[in-house]
Amino acid sequence: MKPWILFFFFLAFSGVSMAQESDFDQWKLKRQVELTGEDGWLNLVGLYWMEADSPYLEEVNETTLGFGKSSGSATLGKFEFGQDSVWFEPSELAIQNKSNAAQSKRILVYPIAYGTGGGVYFKNWKWTIIQRGGKYALRLRDLNHPNLQKFTPTPTFDYNPAFRFTAKLVPRFNQTLEIPNVLGQLITWKVIGVLQFDREGQKFELLVLDELGKLFILFSDETSALETYPTGRYLYVNPPDGKGMTTLDFNYAYNPPCAYTEFATCPIPPKSNRLPFAVPAGEKIPEGHE
Repeated sequence: MKPWILFFFFLAFSGVSMAQESDFDQWKLKRQVELTGEDGWLNLVGLYWMEADSPYLEEVNETTLGFGKSSGSATLGKFEFGQDSVWFEPSELAIQNKSNAAQSKRILVYPIAYGTGGGVYFKNWKWTIIQRGGKYALRLRDLNHPNLQKFTPTPTFDYNPAFRFTAKLVPRFNQTLEIPNVLGQLITWKVIGVLQFDREGQKFELLVLDELGKLFILFSDETSALETYPTGRYLYVNPPDGKGMTTLDFNYAYNPPCAYTEFATCPIPPKSNRLPFAVPAGEKIPEGHE
C-alpha cells in the first residue's frame, strides 16, 4: 500500500477516535448534570412505603415527613389511591410548585410522564410517587441536600475503543422476565431480545430489556466489586438498523442509583448477563462509596 494511502487512513482513524472521545467527554458532563439535578440521586433523603389507611401526609419535623390516619395541624395533604393511580390533594400548608403559590386542586402524582419533572414541593422538599412490586412509595428529596455541594464527579476508565462492538439484536416477542431489585421485590420487565457480539473470537450475548421505550442492559463482569459497582452496571443501546445491527459501547456503562443513595430500588442484573471477562470501560465505583 502506498505511503500516502496509509497516511490518509491514519488521519481518518484518528478523526473517528477523537470524535468518540469527544462524545464520551460530553456524556460524562451530562452524567454530572443528571446526578446533581433536581431529579438526580444525590438529594434523596427518604423512601416511605404507603398504606391506604394512612393517607395523610404530615410534616413530622424539619427533616422528616410521615403519614397519618387523620388530618391535623401539620398535614400537608391527602393521598387518594386508585386502581392504577395516586392523587394528592394539598392542604393550605402545601406548595405545589416553585412559584410558592398555594394550590388547592387535586393533583395526579402517579403515574406521570417520565422526564417531565412532576412532583409536589414544600419548603426545601420535593416528593414524587413510585410503584414497585405492586406497592406505592413516596420518594423524598431535599433540594438543598449537602451532597450536592460535596459531589465529586464519578471516576471513569479512559475511553477504550476495544470495548465498542458491532452487535446484532435478535428480537424476542411477547416475553417478560421477573428481575429482583435490591429490596428483594420481583419486578416484571418486558424482554426486547438478545444482543449478540464477538470478542476475541468468542461469541457472547446479553439480554436486552425495555426501559421506557429504550433498549436497556443490566450486566456485571469481572471488574464488579473490584473496580466497578458490586452488583453490576447499566447500559443503553441505540435502536438497531434495518438489518438488526447496532453498536454496543461499554464505555457508556454507568452506575445504578444505589451507588449514590440507599433510597433507590435498583434492579439486579440477571445471571445470563454476567460476562466472564473484565470490562474496564465506563464508570467506576464512586468515591466515598462503602
